[in-house]
Amino acid sequence: MNASKEACRLSIGSCMETALSQGRLRVLIVGCGIAGATLAALLYQRGINSVVTEQGDENEASGYVLGLYPLGSRVLYGLNMHLRYRQISSKMERYVLYDHSGKVLKEIPLDTLADSYGDIRGVDRGDLLALLRSGFPRGNVFYNTSIQHIQNNDQNVIVTFSDGSAQAFDLVVGADGGHSHVREMILSQNEYTYRPTGWGGWGVWRSLEGFDNATYRELWADGWFVGIYPVQNRLAVYMGGSKDMVSSVTATQFAKLLQSKLPAGVMKTALQSLEGLENPYFWNMEDCRASRWSAKRVVLLGDAATSFLPTAGIGSSISMDSASVLAEELTRTDALHVSHAISNYIARQKKHVETAQRKSRIFATVMLKNSLLAIKLRNAIIKKCSTSSFLKGVSKIMR
Repeated sequence: MNASKEACRLSIGSCMETALSQGRLRVLIVGCGIAGATLAALLYQRGINSVVTEQGDENEASGYVLGLYPLGSRVLYGLNMHLRYRQISSKMERYVLYDHSGKVLKEIPLDTLADSYGDIRGVDRGDLLALLRSGFPRGNVFYNTSIQHIQNNDQNVIVTFSDGSAQAFDLVVGADGGHSHVREMILSQNEYTYRPTGWGGWGVWRSLEGFDNATYRELWADGWFVGIYPVQNRLAVYMGGSKDMVSSVTATQFAKLLQSKLPAGVMKTALQSLEGLENPYFWNMEDCRASRWSAKRVVLLGDAATSFLPTAGIGSSISMDSASVLAEELTRTDALHVSHAISNYIARQKKHVETAQRKSRIFATVMLKNSLLAIKLRNAIIKKCSTSSFLKGVSKIMR
């Protein structure tokens, strides 16, 4: 709790009452990640003073690197955060794909997408979170707080918190990630499905010095992968592979293993002088889809509703876009008609989000190969593919 919450010496539920008492809607957002923070900032700007719970600590490590598409970043214009966002992010001007031997397979300029929709930019997830969280009162976020029980009624939702206190809300938004606790509370197990790829890996950082700050580079080989992504002043390096390979070694050992596989060049150099190998960020390559996004007055948002594989880099952008749609619907309703706002939000977003997820799964199927013969065949097809064909799927998601 912050100082004001400590001073009131009340339970979590009672402390929330102060923030909620002046609002038109009593909204609880569970999870203060990208989706939850975006929604809280948009609602606050529009006069709805929501409260937010977050299981983690305020200063807890906040993830890795994000490639943010204009589908998501355009939300920041409305929040008057876009200028600051440009200062903390790096514009991506091209994408370079390498074959398993380290030779350039495809170089794709991103100017066509940028001209049509806006820049794709790399940003540290922690920096973006700090920016979004600055858009609503700090005292409205309850860190180190979890949800113990949800009593979901037709007229309200009564939530019990980790300190045993309870509070009533007009709406609860589950924005608590791919392994959502809220989702488990409102849906049966057969209403959401995890889809593993059998791959995973570690994200680490290194100095940007000596590297192009406007190019994403990826190399997909037989059972392993290296990607490098510049952000402001740093280079994010992702080392991935099949679970059998990744789970048998430490991140340091895996970095050395991949160095031995790579020829001299920019990708091999990126694996040298890595930082934080003793505490890397692990990314499990799986996604999840919920067949239903709501139950009465509880609704799912972002990864809690439909999570994405990191291979397409679209998940955070989709989450921010969905948060903007939900905020828009909530600003046009009252407490009595929240269910109608939820229905409108789902009708506008669910099909669009699932289409984007399906495209990310197709991309993963193409890229995640364990056979040398399979990657040679894939590379031959990609080499013949035109740039416009390569970008066609991304363009559809942008709209």
